[in-house]
Parts: sequence; structure tokens; C-alpha cells
Amino acid sequence: MSQLSNYVQSVQRNLNFSIDESSGQTVIKVIDSESEEIIRQIPSEEMLALARRLNELNGEQVSGLLMQSKA
Repeated sequence: MSQLSNYVQSVQRNLNFSIDESSGQTVIKVIDSESEEIIRQIPSEEMLALARRLNELNGEQVSGLLMQSKA
């Protein structure tokens, strides 16, 4: 892990690790050190929004959707 951090710093990038509170997903952001611009985010905002939406559904609705797709 330290080798990765050293490499990232040498190319003027920072890594930011966090947890998205709504979905519980780990989020990794690659940030430009000079401009503080987010270069890349894993998972993307779109995927986080999808995870949040799925978390809003209760177990019965999710099970029903899975069963319907198999039938």
C-alpha cells in the first residue's frame, strides 16, 4: 500500500478513501494535487445512486423483481 501511495504522490495525485453513508459502499477518488479536481471516482456517482436506490427497496420488492426476471 505504501508503494502505491508513493507512486500516486510522485505523479501529483492524491487518493481519497471514504464510505458513502447512504449505500455503505467504499468510494475511492483520484484527485489532482494542484487543482484538487476529481480525476476519477470508483464507483461512479451513477453507480452510487443505483446502490442507494436498491437500498431503499425492501427485501420483498427485490425478491419479487428477481423472481419475475427468472420466470
